[in-house]
Amino acid sequence: MQNDDLKKILDFSHILHSVKNILRFKGMPGWEETTIDRWDSVAEHCFRLAILVVLLAPRLKEKISVERALKMALAHDLVEIYAEDFHPIQSHNGAGGHAFNQDAYEEKIKRERDAAQRLFSHLPEQEQAEFHDLWEDYARTKLDPANASPEGRLVYGLDKLEAAIQIVDYAPGFSNWVSTERSREYTTKWASYDAVLNEFNDLVQSEMDKKAGRL
Repeated sequence: MQNDDLKKILDFSHILHSVKNILRFKGMPGWEETTIDRWDSVAEHCFRLAILVVLLAPRLKEKISVERALKMALAHDLVEIYAEDFHPIQSHNGAGGHAFNQDAYEEKIKRERDAAQRLFSHLPEQEQAEFHDLWEDYARTKLDPANASPEGRLVYGLDKLEAAIQIVDYAPGFSNWVSTERSREYTTKWASYDAVLNEFNDLVQSEMDKKAGRL
């Protein structure tokens, strides 16, 4: 039995290789003409998100299980191996626009839930249940904010902030700042529930303003 589980985990690790090759933002609306030497992958996004969880969770007023939040941060976008990534603000390849459109978000969740079922089925039974629970907890944050878990709120908010930080990092090769106004609105919405996270959001927004020549 142990050998079977270990073989499943090894096979799953090979599937995870794909997240190194899913490049965030590349080819999406507003980024087509962008000149960037090296695009971040989904794997790199999850890594920095996990580091932010470790650094910020102890500073929040709300008690957070760092272990659970870390697992959620590392697992939340794995479904994109099968569900793909789409522009959160604008329509993109027949999908996208889910940041401000609840119908689009619900369609995204359905697509990703199907992908989660397919992806996590490769894991041993115990880990299947855990990964499904982590992913559902993350998705539920936007579907039902009033009943979101502390870990879901933190990871969801930091997920949006990590994307904004990425835009700042890309700034030298990114000339189209039009969509950043909606990005600012989005990060503020999900960071405002906690004073520390809100202050961190203000710092990120200030950097975006400087890079855009607004300050």
